[in-house]
Amino acid sequence: MERLTQREMEQILGVYAPFRIKNLSLDSDEEVLTVHLEEQNNKSRRLFSTAPMKQPGQIQTWLHGKTGRFDTVIKLETNSKTFSKSRLLNPPAFLGSKDSGYTYQLQQTVLMAHTKNIDSLNISALLGLERTLVSKIIDDAQAQQQESQANSQLPLETDPIWRAIIKHETSFKTNFSALRFLISKLELTCMNSQDDSSVIQSSTATLRQFFVKHKNQLKSEYAQIGVTLQEKPNKVEEKTTSKKVKLTSEHPIWENILNGDIDLLSKNTGLNMYITQLKGLYRKAADNKQDQQQIAKELLSYLKKNMAKLKPELLSISKMVKQLDSQVNEATLPDIEHPIWERLANQEANIDSNQLAYKLLLVKAHALDDKAEAKQLIWQYFDRNQRLLSAELSQLESLISIAS
Repeated sequence: MERLTQREMEQILGVYAPFRIKNLSLDSDEEVLTVHLEEQNNKSRRLFSTAPMKQPGQIQTWLHGKTGRFDTVIKLETNSKTFSKSRLLNPPAFLGSKDSGYTYQLQQTVLMAHTKNIDSLNISALLGLERTLVSKIIDDAQAQQQESQANSQLPLETDPIWRAIIKHETSFKTNFSALRFLISKLELTCMNSQDDSSVIQSSTATLRQFFVKHKNQLKSEYAQIGVTLQEKPNKVEEKTTSKKVKLTSEHPIWENILNGDIDLLSKNTGLNMYITQLKGLYRKAADNKQDQQQIAKELLSYLKKNMAKLKPELLSISKMVKQLDSQVNEATLPDIEHPIWERLANQEANIDSNQLAYKLLLVKAHALDDKAEAKQLIWQYFDRNQRLLSAELSQLESLISIAS
């Protein structure tokens, strides 16, 4: 087997410019692999310069976890930029904070296991770390402010999600124009470099830094990568937010999902394929409520069995259920024989709605020659989705009052 090159070792550890591996040392007796890094200076040096020579910086050491059976230690000669505000805003995963003694990569790995309810003893055994170090990492994270905790939950630049977003390998949607422009720019940069690994790593770091800087404007984008931004609840809301949501197969949320009125925007391929299959069965069972309820039970059962993999999706469903249950629809749905439905079918009345499913249904209804069938189609949609159409029902009441 050929020896690993310096460039290949940098790819394994996720090291990217302006950092590079200066040299490696292996202590077989102590089973320690020491990686000496250096930060390259891109500024050109003048032949004759009166500037004082650079003073050597302090050597900083971080534990990076295991490489095989060897403890991997990162060493770096620090300078004025190493712990600057701009660097700390988006720190490389292979480095660590000034006084931590462990890299951000190792911290992220321990905290990820901790969030899965794995105790420090088992984390220590799984990662081959001393239990005292595992406890220290957990305690340090818990002592941080809420702001820094949210940033630590954000995947590091070594996480595949950033590359997938840049290369459009995953479903990701944003209405933030600055983010769309940045992703297009980074995608073009990677294409022009022929997917050079160092350029890709630098691009992912840039994208993550953008997420950190614009956190308050990217709540839905954070949710799509599995990070929920926690807000301090008001005292009045504390009791409400602490209540657990109990779901049954009879809840209207399943009908909305299986009818396509609600999209979970899931990144889980298995779940998306399963929901697509159930949607087809649900449509075929339109005249049989018992069959539809059984399909809803199967979806609920699938989500329960795969809770560990589907936490973002379950969180989204929980929020939507709370929203649906908290809505009080004071408006009463008019009977199907009410003239308002005929007016909507004949395009004599109009309701402004942001519901895409409603707009598509109107197009379908207006295309029907049988206006009685069109009227019934619109009424059935309102009857089925009253919880989601509180704003539309209010407009409906206004139209009725004006007509009377």
